[in-house]
Amino acid sequence: MPAAVAAAAVAAASGGALLLCLLLNCCTQSASDAEREREEDEASPLLSGSGPGPGREAGSGSEEEEPWPDRAPLTCCEATAVAARTARRTWELTVGRWGLHGLAFGIKRHMKRQGNLQHEYSGNDCLQLKGHQTYTEVSSLLEYLKLCMFFSKKSFSAFLKFGGYKQDDILIHKARARLMQPSFALVCDQRTKCLLLFIRGAISTKERLTAATAAEVPFHHIILSEGKISNVVLGHAHCGMLAGARWIAKLIIPHLHNKMQEFSGYHIKVIGHSMGAGIGAILTYILREHYEFLSCSCLAFAPPACMTWELAESGKDFITSLVNRNDVVPAFSKVSSESLRSEVMVSSKLDDVQDHFHHGLFASISQRVAFIKSHMLSISNSTGKIADRGSSISEPLLKDAADTIPPTANGHSVDCSQQQVVASEETVVLVVSNDHFTIVKPVDSGLASQEGSDSNVASDTQQSPPPTGEGEEEAPNQNGPEKDKQKEPVSAGCSSRQLFPPGRIIHMVALPPPLDPNPGDGTSSCEIIGIYETPRDLYGKIRLAPNMIKEHYMPSYISTMESLLEQLQKEDDDDTSVCTASNDL
Repeated sequence: MPAAVAAAAVAAASGGALLLCLLLNCCTQSASDAEREREEDEASPLLSGSGPGPGREAGSGSEEEEPWPDRAPLTCCEATAVAARTARRTWELTVGRWGLHGLAFGIKRHMKRQGNLQHEYSGNDCLQLKGHQTYTEVSSLLEYLKLCMFFSKKSFSAFLKFGGYKQDDILIHKARARLMQPSFALVCDQRTKCLLLFIRGAISTKERLTAATAAEVPFHHIILSEGKISNVVLGHAHCGMLAGARWIAKLIIPHLHNKMQEFSGYHIKVIGHSMGAGIGAILTYILREHYEFLSCSCLAFAPPACMTWELAESGKDFITSLVNRNDVVPAFSKVSSESLRSEVMVSSKLDDVQDHFHHGLFASISQRVAFIKSHMLSISNSTGKIADRGSSISEPLLKDAADTIPPTANGHSVDCSQQQVVASEETVVLVVSNDHFTIVKPVDSGLASQEGSDSNVASDTQQSPPPTGEGEEEAPNQNGPEKDKQKEPVSAGCSSRQLFPPGRIIHMVALPPPLDPNPGDGTSSCEIIGIYETPRDLYGKIRLAPNMIKEHYMPSYISTMESLLEQLQKEDDDDTSVCTASNDL
């Protein structure tokens, strides 16, 4: 028996020593790999202007004690740590801050209160696109979007068959996605003489974690002109998407160098949807820092808010972002979600207060008036109580009036029509003003009390924040009215920077149908789809809509683009027929 115990102890000690040895080797290997990776990054011209590394985030204003990584994790331990940190941060920013009541009821009520705001994308600052050139551009975008959908949703063999590609046309393909390492394929398209890089969006759990790692990390873009550095654009970018873009760049740059030397007239197009669009846009900035890849352009479908204002503006010449109707992803960032949370919670509390107010106001007033009348009858029959002015009914009623005053919602008082309920001509007056309930004594017995109550109401009104209408008008204007300045507002409660979709933004908008001249015929007009080039500041605010998630998916984009092409073709035919008729005349 002692021998068995000793053998078990020796086995346990051996196992522990082996486990410790493996752990030390793993840590040593991880450190050496990380050091080798850092040395390669410092020596590579690719990242020379892309901003400081993880340990050099000075001046970024981040609230996190440890800076977020801006490169893909090298080991499983690093990936697990980043995933756990991302999950914790996502929880804190969503359910941890919003609460179930706000998520379940506040958003729905605020959406109903807000109404349909899609018309804002077709306002005076937006340029409507028409004509044959627009038809050609939308047709090309639709073709590339279908290729992107087959790459993301179908099998790779189905993608090759749909695009008419051979296996020899595939330069590199990464089918399995990992954290900050998205799935992509580099294809040589001989028909269009382009090297097409398709990047898949967030489909798997690891890809969703990449999209959720939304901290802002420094990212700087070097602009080349005639082989020389002409300008450097400073800014910040989405952490997970920047790491994914840098990981892809290291893999494809050798292939691009070889193919660009072999096919001198070829261009590079980066295509992606959702998270793939954000990674593709950042990757385009990185590739254009090489003189050989200045022809690189990007087609971003449903792009997320992934970079700060000046970076996004600097990509207008080579990035085209397409947005569909009420798609919420291009405007979704930490700053805009915090602004939405404030509006939603205020709307939810106001609705609760108003419901309680409308149901209980008149009942409370009726009860108080009946109470006053009953006591006034007893007071009028008793001479002793009338002589005692200090025992007026106004004092206990003033104490109980706090129960009838509805609570305010975040400092916002409920607006209601100004009413006065006169309980007795000689004793008390209950006043319902725009802000508060006030119980006022008669002039002859309590003038000082009335003045004190009015002064308290005035002081409360001065200290309270502005009403809901003013707060909601300030939220969209966080970026400021001037468009020629950098619009990177920092919210009052956090140090996050506002992120925007990249490049030139074109938005497909469902316009209201024209009025039917014969409403009695029972015929209904189909909706009209218009396409507009929109300013970037429209995407600093989240606009809620019932179908804002559905219209983010690629089938919805394809359906809207097909309807838009039909309308553009019809308008083109009408213009052609008008020109022909005028020439005949």
